This record gives sequence, C-alpha cells and structure tokens, in this order.
Amino acid sequence: MEYALGIKITEVSAVFLVAVVGWMAGHFLGALLALGTIMFMRRFSGGAHFRNLTLCVCFTTAICVTIPFIALNVPTIFIISACSLLVFVIYAPNHFIYINKTTKHKYYKAVCILFCALNFFIQSHIICLSLAIQAFSILPLWKGGERKWTRDWQEL
Repeated sequence: MEYALGIKITEVSAVFLVAVVGWMAGHFLGALLALGTIMFMRRFSGGAHFRNLTLCVCFTTAICVTIPFIALNVPTIFIISACSLLVFVIYAPNHFIYINKTTKHKYYKAVCILFCALNFFIQSHIICLSLAIQAFSILPLWKGGERKWTRDWQEL
C-alpha cells in the first residue's frame, strides 16, 4: 500500500511541478503536452524505472519543461519519429517489472505504434521528442526486468 501511495503522490507531484515550472518558463501548454504524451505512452509501452521516486519527479519535470524549448524542422521530426516508431515496433511493451506477459500486450503494442505513427501527420516537435525519450526508456539497456521479451517480440 505504501508503494501504491508513493506512485500516486509521484504522479500528482509531477503534474503539479510540470504545470508550475512550465507556466513560469512560458511554455505551460507545451510542458503539459510533453508530460501527457510521456504518461500516455508509458502506460502502454512500459519502460525503465528510477529507484527513487523523488528522482523520477525531478527528471520528469526537467524533461517536460525542456522539450518545448527545442525547435525541430520537419525532416528532423520525421527522422526522430521514424526511429521512435521502430523502437516501439520492436520493443514495446517492455514492462520491466512484469515477468509474464498478459493477453493485453499485443494491444499495448498496437496503441504505441498507432500513437507514434499519428505524429507523422501532426508533426509536433513536442510529441516527437517525448516519444523519443519514452522509446529510449524501453530499450533493453537497463538492469533488471525480463530480457526474454527482446528475443520473442514477434509474439506480440
């Protein structure tokens, strides 16, 4: 119960801090869009976790507030989105904390792929960079978790 409460406090803290710091930085909506994109994709794609929830909130806030300041041209958005899409096709979902896959994992992969592909039409630099960061977090570079998924991703 303590862990579940910590997760909820972390989520609320991240939203609050991103909103406040994004507003102070002059990119309120952009910071919230970055946070919303990362939170949505993380729900379906999984990813590595920090060992410390405070570090998670600080990192998330820093990333989401920084992303709107980075301007990208359309070809760069296309290239980064294509790389992110490739990572989601191969590795999503990669929930490091689960050992056994559930029947929903094939749908999680479809959601990740469709949402990432949607940015080819939207061409948002904020969504593009948020997806790239989330895609990086599901790569099997981190310690722990079930590495077997990288070998049998075709089952999904």
